[in-house]
Amino acid sequence: MAKMSYNRKANLQRIALLTPGLLLFGIFNFLPLVALLGLSLVNWPGIGDADFVGFENFRKLAREPYYRDQFVNALVQNVWMFVLIIGAMLLLGSALALLLSFGTTGRGAYRAIYFLPYPLAGAAVAFLLDLMVQPRGAINTFFVKTMGWWDAPIGFLGDTDLALPTLAMFYAWHRMSFAIVLILSAIVGVRVILLEAAMLDGASRWRMLKAVVFPVLAPAFVLITVIVMVDVFNNADYTLLLMGPEAGPLRSTDVLGTFLFRTSFGGSATSVNVNFGMAAAIGLVTALLILPAALFLALKNLRKD
Repeated sequence: MAKMSYNRKANLQRIALLTPGLLLFGIFNFLPLVALLGLSLVNWPGIGDADFVGFENFRKLAREPYYRDQFVNALVQNVWMFVLIIGAMLLLGSALALLLSFGTTGRGAYRAIYFLPYPLAGAAVAFLLDLMVQPRGAINTFFVKTMGWWDAPIGFLGDTDLALPTLAMFYAWHRMSFAIVLILSAIVGVRVILLEAAMLDGASRWRMLKAVVFPVLAPAFVLITVIVMVDVFNNADYTLLLMGPEAGPLRSTDVLGTFLFRTSFGGSATSVNVNFGMAAAIGLVTALLILPAALFLALKNLRKD
């Protein structure tokens, strides 16, 4: 019996490892996406017969002010929310990961505090944080009564300027440990000999971080950015749980996820303008918007291999 070459054996192992994942991805992601394209070509309120309208839903989304204005508003606020989240996760995540990597006193306690929210359900985190930012919550009580820094409580979720940043901070706090793990693993991967060489050359701590550590962190930053972007543009759990489908106050927290939900199921019990076909069109356009980021990550990984 001919002996199998190393390359052929390696290729068979790759195929065996990738096949289950590809099958699951195809069944639960690709097939629904194809079905979504068919649904986007009809008008269907969820009950009764569906009317075939071709690409009319896409035309309405691009040109009809009722849908176009809501879509543009949700897209702009979604981008702003993503910028706030990724900024907080990369800056605070890097600072906390560096803090944990330096053998700081109380490092175990810090780990527990930052990693505790991650396994919790989004609904539990939203409820806990909502209690903290209420006018009588812990934050307002501390700054108004204990410290005396504020004259009156701040309605974080009732202010049109503060509601979206507050929800963004909810998300960043919930997923911060994910960023810390990736950044911390990259920091651990920094070669000690490079740091020792930099120290022997008289480099300051900031110079070592800038010239040795940060270049190693770049792949982790790219991975975190792409994954968070895909998640932020696809999900709206905090907004739906705390602000409802109408994304109050005055739709200042409306993002693509809430716009899609409102189009599918209505913003209230009396809503009549419900169309699953239009919701499917919104979902497809959202997928096309985040597709370049997913392709970028895939191509980057392929080049690395």
